[in-house]
Amino acid sequence: MTSTRCAAAVFETLLSISAGIAAAPADTPEPGTREAIAAATTEPRFLSPWVQDLPASAAVPSPTKFLGHVVGAPGELTRTDRIYAYYRALAAATPRVRVETIGKSEEGREILLVLVGENLAGAADERARMAALADPRRTDEAAMEDIVSRARPFYWLQGGLHSTETGSPEMLMELAYRLAVSDDPRVARIREKLVVLINPCAEPDGRDRAVDWFYRHLKGKTDWENLPPIDPPYWGKYAGHDNNRDLIQRRLALTRASEDAFLAWHPIVFHDLHESIPLLSIWTGTGPYNVHLDPIATTEWHAIAFHEVTELTALGMPGVWTWGFGEGFSQIYADSVATNHNAIGRGYETFGNGTAETVERVLEPDEEEYTGKPVTDPDWYRTLPPPKKFRWSLRDNTNYMETGVLAALDYAASNASSMMRNFWRRGRNAVKKGETEKPYAIALPEAQRDRGRLAAAVDLLRAHGIEVSRAKAAFRVAEGSFPAGTFLVRMDQPYRGYALDLLTPQRYPADKALYPPYDDVAWALPQTFGVDVKTIGDAAVRSVAVEPVTAAVALPGRVEGGGPVFLLADTGQDALLEARVRLAGFRIEAAEKPFSTGGRDFPAGSWVIASQPGLAPALGRVAADLGLDLRSTPSVPSVARHELDFPRLAVLQTWNDTQSAGWVRLLFDERKIPYTLIQDEDVRAGKLGGRFDVVLFPNTDQSLKAIVGGIDPKFSPLPYERTADFPSLGTPTSSSDITGGLTWAGVGNLEEFVRGGGVLVTLGGASTLALDGGIARDVRRAGGKAYTPGSELTARFRRPEHPIAYGYPEITSAFREERTVYRVRRPEEGRIVLQWGAKISKDDDAPAESAASAAGSGAKPKTEEPELVLSGGIKGGDDLVGKPAILDLPTGKGRVVAFDFDPIHRCMTPSDFRFVWNTLMNWNDLPPPGPVRGEAPKAR
Repeated sequence: MTSTRCAAAVFETLLSISAGIAAAPADTPEPGTREAIAAATTEPRFLSPWVQDLPASAAVPSPTKFLGHVVGAPGELTRTDRIYAYYRALAAATPRVRVETIGKSEEGREILLVLVGENLAGAADERARMAALADPRRTDEAAMEDIVSRARPFYWLQGGLHSTETGSPEMLMELAYRLAVSDDPRVARIREKLVVLINPCAEPDGRDRAVDWFYRHLKGKTDWENLPPIDPPYWGKYAGHDNNRDLIQRRLALTRASEDAFLAWHPIVFHDLHESIPLLSIWTGTGPYNVHLDPIATTEWHAIAFHEVTELTALGMPGVWTWGFGEGFSQIYADSVATNHNAIGRGYETFGNGTAETVERVLEPDEEEYTGKPVTDPDWYRTLPPPKKFRWSLRDNTNYMETGVLAALDYAASNASSMMRNFWRRGRNAVKKGETEKPYAIALPEAQRDRGRLAAAVDLLRAHGIEVSRAKAAFRVAEGSFPAGTFLVRMDQPYRGYALDLLTPQRYPADKALYPPYDDVAWALPQTFGVDVKTIGDAAVRSVAVEPVTAAVALPGRVEGGGPVFLLADTGQDALLEARVRLAGFRIEAAEKPFSTGGRDFPAGSWVIASQPGLAPALGRVAADLGLDLRSTPSVPSVARHELDFPRLAVLQTWNDTQSAGWVRLLFDERKIPYTLIQDEDVRAGKLGGRFDVVLFPNTDQSLKAIVGGIDPKFSPLPYERTADFPSLGTPTSSSDITGGLTWAGVGNLEEFVRGGGVLVTLGGASTLALDGGIARDVRRAGGKAYTPGSELTARFRRPEHPIAYGYPEITSAFREERTVYRVRRPEEGRIVLQWGAKISKDDDAPAESAASAAGSGAKPKTEEPELVLSGGIKGGDDLVGKPAILDLPTGKGRVVAFDFDPIHRCMTPSDFRFVWNTLMNWNDLPPPGPVRGEAPKAR
């Protein structure tokens, strides 16, 4: 007997004993698959009898035959074109499989949805039934029961969202084949009771890059501690890991494709497959849970998870657990599309290597610790923990993921009726609450500081399936009077919970939560979009005559009068940067102080545009397209002004962190903002001042050491270039060697750029380069215990006259993630443009004093200061109040503008964009440092 056959025999014996099942399978195994799977699995306990072989089929091609190797074979990964070809081969061979295209990526690759089940010719009828269950206003309980007796619900599986989590696109091919051809009674029941929807590769651009990167740099390398970087520098065109934080924003093609398909099919479960945690962690979270979730969603969430834990543990598979990862509060991820729409959002974390090779893994307690305990410790939610040291393969990962998914599908098939009832009940409960509980509606008045952001917010709500209407006539309720045309989101709708989640502040109990949150804890649109809303608790609003909004909102601007001078009041419109670029051929000036003319008031930052050839028609087009209102005046107002001349702009990204720069690129590309993308080698080459006026360094989570050192030069040369063999590499930028970082010489080149007259703008974590790297001095790290998970915080302009403040009120807000807190000495406090909190400290070590009593602040007395946290949560907030949020630091002939937050955080904070736009448009008109409190202001 060969060693492979011997190993297979041992595996079969052990599996039969551990599972307590008969050795005779329901299917005839495809010859050779049991041996190949056994050989690719590193230990018998990492395999289950459910996936120990593939069922044979004479008519339907197996992935083994199609690919030429068993799924999960060492050293093998599959590109999207081959994955898609396999699904189409399946669909051609069996009526139990169907393939649809639901979207295209930014680079033009298809995003597929694969249907697997019996009688797919009736899928359209099933969609109609599930749509009826989704809206209990048109489906009463009797009709619901009739549908439940006949319907087959959809269960959505999604793979490949995170590109270097390479296992799920492979596993799903095998799963689809198994579901299509197996005669195992459990699989047959799944096929008969459910229609399984599979998005096999949610991020196809990143998938191909990850596969090409593996074959170019990782193939054949098995020393885990000395592998080259597992990640290629880019996944998608713009986003990397944060593509799973785009649900609310919908900025990425993959998000729009999956959510739009979800809302068309109404699956009862959306199950997202990830890889990072040993050996299989099933998302349920430790709490606190989102307050807008129906309680039966949370209980059903746990019921499925514990079923999977029980099933796999009973099979003897170690390291399967739930509860101890994440919190359940933040519903901002891809799977949350289900949770937010009365279905069940689920996720796995299996233990992926990031490479298709088999490697030895050691679970270090300090590296693999959750809820304060090592993952190798047993606990009530993890009774059979993983071993501390083992060899792990892509097939091991496949075994765990596929066995878990089969257990989940088995649960859903066995409980399909009750799950459909619960799906309907959650919608019914939402509608009933909207009819009987406050609030009854949320109003979004058309009169806003920026109508463009209002239109975008309404369009976003509708894209999420939330019903929005407009009042046909003016109305009055206890909360006030509202004109005709006011947008209303009534709460008597199935997605009431999600509407409230998007339109009311989050209240994360940071001081009471047992464990820190996994990610952001604030996302409410009124704060992130800077849109005024009114929560209405007067039931009379339910009688207001409305008409539904059924198309994209159009709120065009206009030009009033024929000139010769045109004025644009700066009220914080996001579109001003795009408008300035579109009007690049015309001279535009910004007023440095408020002024009045023609009976109208104009704030500082307002535009003054004198007559120029071709100006009027250009203004008309820009006003209409961007929702900007311009008014004519007979003469230029008597107010100090400066020209808004757009800089020669560079966006700097390092090779070891391209993601935040990707969000900036996405915005600039959408709006056609001219910029040059530069990277480590450009900075090392120096002479930046001859090419650029402004260098914008977007947020990074890399330390100063990592920014300077970059990818370890021991891997040099590490090319990222397109070749015939690796066609997906080398885009959107390329290099023959991406190692080495900026280097300290490069930091010196940036300092030379600044001291020679350039402006360096650093966002969020990138500010460590300037503040800790020595380019700007007199700024120190602050002590204290402030901890800020992503939240919307009150902020105050210490220098409200500064151009960065244009369009904002003196007391405003900004979105801040957890990051370093900085401080300046009292003699340097005039460099603070924006501070955290509304109170002003006497100095950086003293308690904050009220804004009303702050000497020289110019603040009007206020009876009540706004709370620090507007949405989200914070610990140790007193240690943050008064600390700088934006610093303007003259350095030599130039300056550093350092942000203590990321104003372009995942493209989800449009209300913060103007901080950056103002910096870019006024780059060469930034004033000298402001006065220390008690001193007279300095002349510009």
